Amino acid sequence: MADITSINYPLPLAPERPSRTREFLEHGTNLRSGELHHTALTKMIQDIDIPPQRHQFYPYPQIEHNRAAKMLGIDSSCIYFTPGSDIAIGLILRLIARTTGRLIIPIPNYFGWIDHANLNQINILPIYFNDQCTENFCLKTLLDTIQTTPPSIVAISNPNSPTGIEFDDETILAISNSCIRQGHLLVIDECFIAFGNIDHLAVLGQPEHIIYVRSFSKGYGLAGARIAAVIASPTIIDILSQERTEAAISGSAWAVLQGILVKEYQIKQICQSIIQAREYVIGTIMKLRPNWQILPSGANFINVKICGDSPAQLVKTAALGGFYIRNMSSQERMDGYIRIGIGELALMVKFLKQLFPSEYKYSE
Repeated sequence: MADITSINYPLPLAPERPSRTREFLEHGTNLRSGELHHTALTKMIQDIDIPPQRHQFYPYPQIEHNRAAKMLGIDSSCIYFTPGSDIAIGLILRLIARTTGRLIIPIPNYFGWIDHANLNQINILPIYFNDQCTENFCLKTLLDTIQTTPPSIVAISNPNSPTGIEFDDETILAISNSCIRQGHLLVIDECFIAFGNIDHLAVLGQPEHIIYVRSFSKGYGLAGARIAAVIASPTIIDILSQERTEAAISGSAWAVLQGILVKEYQIKQICQSIIQAREYVIGTIMKLRPNWQILPSGANFINVKICGDSPAQLVKTAALGGFYIRNMSSQERMDGYIRIGIGELALMVKFLKQLFPSEYKYSE
């Protein structure tokens, strides 16, 4: 009888990497992860009718693809859907970045870019954030690296996660033009674009050298549905679609996406209310704690440098009221910061009362 306790197949070694296990929060409000908290959105999703057949039978990805592309106003040959943006990032780095083996990326950034680059042995050329630098992510360094590096993938999260910092139209155009001249592919991760001030497609269009990664988790409030899209030239879409990841999107996820896309006007109103709540929270904190520093944000979260106070203690204070915020000190270049997710105004009023019980007074 064969020895079943051993194996002779030469398995690869798993790379050492930090744990990405999410802490389960059974109660309270998660203001750590950029989830969209808004009662109008919750009601909208509740009202979407999902027939049992959507759970019971396999979807037809090509039909779902064409329908969703049409609703988004994008040619079906220029878009490819994936079960979440992590899968999209993995496909881009595994199937496209491997030909040159280089990734130019601002740091800190969403950990999925770094993890997938390491898994695929992509050389990372980091552009480090410095909150004392007048040019966000030291733009001169970024452009210099683009101009002096052989063809590579240049990945920009705009607005950036985890800092929230947003490149404006002029900056994005400068980065795009520099990428064209040097033969780079520019990837723009648009996860938080719904809360910013830029429309990449309007500014840049759909040239051959740009790949957009669009998540429906944040701006559309569908984090649990796990659906995203890549927008690019048909040539790039053909390469990415080889792995047929659209077949991994459930029928119910397609149904929820299509149900929410027909509410585009209402979704924009919800996102606008989040932007207004963000500005209110920033103004309130700066009034109550003028010595604290807040990074400019184009996302549905803010990063606050707790000058003279303990980030860990503030996280505990918020948790006592059922609000879970993130201590960012373990993130590269973000020591002393906390990240606060922004929900609708009524929720943020309760949060501010928890954080500043004796000082904060809400007035309409």
